[in-house]
Amino acid sequence: MYTSCHSTLSTKIQQSVRLISVIQLSRPVNLLIVALTMYIARYVVLKEVLSKCGIDTLALSGLHFSALVLSALLVTAAGNVINDYFDQRVDKINRPNRLIVGKEITRKHAILIHQGLNATALVLVVWVAQRNNFWGILIFPLSTTFLLWWYSPVFKKKPFVGNLIVAICTALVPVFAVIYDMQLMSDQLKAISYANGTLYSYTWWWIAGIASFAFVLTMIREVVKDAQDELGDRSEHYQTIPILWGMQRTKRYIVGWIIIFFAMVVACALRITNRYDFALLAGFLVLPMILALFRVYTAKQPSDFAKVSRWIKVVMIGGLALLVVVLI
Repeated sequence: MYTSCHSTLSTKIQQSVRLISVIQLSRPVNLLIVALTMYIARYVVLKEVLSKCGIDTLALSGLHFSALVLSALLVTAAGNVINDYFDQRVDKINRPNRLIVGKEITRKHAILIHQGLNATALVLVVWVAQRNNFWGILIFPLSTTFLLWWYSPVFKKKPFVGNLIVAICTALVPVFAVIYDMQLMSDQLKAISYANGTLYSYTWWWIAGIASFAFVLTMIREVVKDAQDELGDRSEHYQTIPILWGMQRTKRYIVGWIIIFFAMVVACALRITNRYDFALLAGFLVLPMILALFRVYTAKQPSDFAKVSRWIKVVMIGGLALLVVVLI
């Protein structure tokens, strides 16, 4: 009896460890940022813009939108799983203490988890598409799943291409959050004149702005991660920017993208009319990016770029917080 109880307890502990490992494998912080981006893009930005013309009701139901958010999280998690699957040998060098695939979870189970997450995401999007008669939305999960599958074994090993793909996928998140409502309400929004155009075009300019910031920040963070992972990537003959260009030229490349980010911030600041919003812009975006820039200048070895990556993530979260504080 003791042996049976001990065996049952051991099995439950192993299952708990696997569950924790799957959660870690999905990158929960990154998933949180994706979810926040989608909810803020729809319920803060889109709703606030539409309210300027007296439109208070969105076309897509809350249940259907939550299904879209969940599908985006599942596709993102699946991408993280397959990335660790292909990067197992590299991660033994870059992140030996965080190695999950091949240690806590077998490679076979990792593939099954990846396929299950993607299949569930696709079912959710098909359900929403069928309910709202908008099948064009399927291009998002299908294209993203395809790109993330080939990212680690092919695109990640090449300069620029891998970073560009991740940045595009990230920039599509706010677009995915609002495209259903924009499509279902397109006739209504195009009939309303606003800001030297239509409310439809004005709304898309807002979303394009958010997507542009997401794109630039992701381009910065991806090359920072490449610099951080240089040792392991070099062992597998990757052709990333840090390996091809070296430390100093890579740092100048990162600074170039940070300058683009600051130029975008200045463009936003020129439209601000009160000091409170200006102070928020400086506190949420400018200050943490200056700290990230300082970390870039002082970085001397690959491990130093981990601090840069953390500050870029702070800027991402700060940008979302800024939208909430300014618009609500």
